[in-house]
Amino acid sequence: VLPWRKASAETLATRLLWPGWFGTGVLVLAILLGARGFAPLVAFFLAGFAAGAAVRQLVLATRRQGVRGFLGRTNGGMIVHLGVIMIAVAFASSNAYDVEREARLCTDPVEGCPTTITVSGHELTYLGSEDTSNDARAELNARILVDGKEYAPGIQQFPNGNQQIGKPTVTNTLRDSVLIALLDLPDDTGTSSTVRVRVIVQPMVVWLWIGGGVMAFGAALAAFPGKRRNPIDPVSAPLPAAGGDGPPPDADEDRTPVGVGS
Repeated sequence: VLPWRKASAETLATRLLWPGWFGTGVLVLAILLGARGFAPLVAFFLAGFAAGAAVRQLVLATRRQGVRGFLGRTNGGMIVHLGVIMIAVAFASSNAYDVEREARLCTDPVEGCPTTITVSGHELTYLGSEDTSNDARAELNARILVDGKEYAPGIQQFPNGNQQIGKPTVTNTLRDSVLIALLDLPDDTGTSSTVRVRVIVQPMVVWLWIGGGVMAFGAALAAFPGKRRNPIDPVSAPLPAAGGDGPPPDADEDRTPVGVGS
């Protein structure tokens, strides 16, 4: 992005202007979307700045070379950088804005035990319990709707063990991930079924995997050689003769001044 040890003030201003504006735009967008907190906002700005520098390099390379501008160690490395930036943003978001809640749900709502709760914009509705035991294990699941789609977190116990093992469910979108785990076995005594659940919502978790894929893709592109100048090609066109537009003097022509050596 910057020349090594010889960047003038004008070069710095030119090459850092676009990344600076890009980072500022990302910061403003994050604030408009509700992001708060000093550390994550700094992370978003730095990620936008780095992404702007990488995108600038790729745009210039593809304008000069077309699709081949994505090849080579330099430009393939820029795509790897974009993958690293995705992972950094996802890590900062998932740790700064995760939401965790424990709740008691009932099929017949009573005070302190509703049927439906909302966690970080996701609606969860308890439909009841379901026994899916077989000869290999005992298992009791809770049927829970998450934004209209049914999931079945449960608790398992195997015949040779006394410990109960939780079986949480996870739903992933580009926006966030919702994990649901049972804290107790569903209680079906009486006419109502009751269950205690823990719900964890973490934003942008799936982008950790997407960023890893982008890094692998960039590494593959970096393995292909980019376009290089032929070492025997002339660097520049030959200069014309100093006396005018005529041809340069012949290399074999005698250039001994008159009167010397006679």
